[in-house]
Amino acid sequence: MIDILLATYNSSKYLGQTIESIIKQDFPDWRILIRDGGSTDNTLQIIEKYTQNYKEKIFFFPAAGTACACENFSALLLKSSSDYIMFCDHDDVWLPNKISKSLSIIKKNEDESGTYVPLMLFTDKYVVKNDLSVISNSYLKYQNLNPERIKLNYLLVQNVPSGCTILINRAFADLCGEIPPQAVMHDHWLALIGATLGKIIYLDEPTLLYRQHDENYLGSPKYGWTYLFSIFTSGIKAARERFYKKVTQSKCFLEKFGNKLSSNNKNLLIEFSSLDNYGWLNRRIILYRNKIFQTGLRRNIGMFFII
Repeated sequence: MIDILLATYNSSKYLGQTIESIIKQDFPDWRILIRDGGSTDNTLQIIEKYTQNYKEKIFFFPAAGTACACENFSALLLKSSSDYIMFCDHDDVWLPNKISKSLSIIKKNEDESGTYVPLMLFTDKYVVKNDLSVISNSYLKYQNLNPERIKLNYLLVQNVPSGCTILINRAFADLCGEIPPQAVMHDHWLALIGATLGKIIYLDEPTLLYRQHDENYLGSPKYGWTYLFSIFTSGIKAARERFYKKVTQSKCFLEKFGNKLSSNNKNLLIEFSSLDNYGWLNRRIILYRNKIFQTGLRRNIGMFFII
């Protein structure tokens, strides 16, 4: 059984299509667990329709008031009891073999390493317009992200696995537990766990259609010189605050998992999480010495400028 965690918020425009793409999967043994963040549109009515029509497959857990996506995914993760868990965004369309392909790869790894090893698999995705016409065959190339840069020194400052492509096993879910509010996002937190205490697996093919629309366009523009320019136009202060959220996340991660980490990873986290205690030059020395880099010259120029 696969539990699919779906966080919603004002999702009425695309939610039906998202759920239908899960219903049409070639792997039938799934459940959808939904939690809403306080929608004010018709999202709750759509959810009610599907929970009534699929009473044994789709379940709704209302939040007490408003909640961000990370809070919803964390709460749903604690509700899940299946051996495998996937995460779903409210506006994507899954390809029919998304579950079966991901599951076959992670089961093969479990056969080799054992079910007790925390495993996390992620994939690529198509970037599409509202009408699902393809903008790019690879989100990772579109964003200039390298799926091989999944070691801790890279992931501290740049997440690579997209949550909507992720599959984790029960050992990983049990290790993760509750995702803290200090996490930048649920997928970034999961990636840190995978890099330090488990294993991250990459399936080099797209498994879903990722919509690039007005509501999320600023979050994932195509990588280019406009990225560097956007740092200045959005404000240095805002960019610096986004960076230091990653430092805060690392402090929390160190506090929660420090006694389980290797000495190298623990020392790296200690240095990075203390970054705001150092002066201008030493902050940059710490990043350079530990090879804490993002992918792409322009991103690193921006990062070294704002810190």
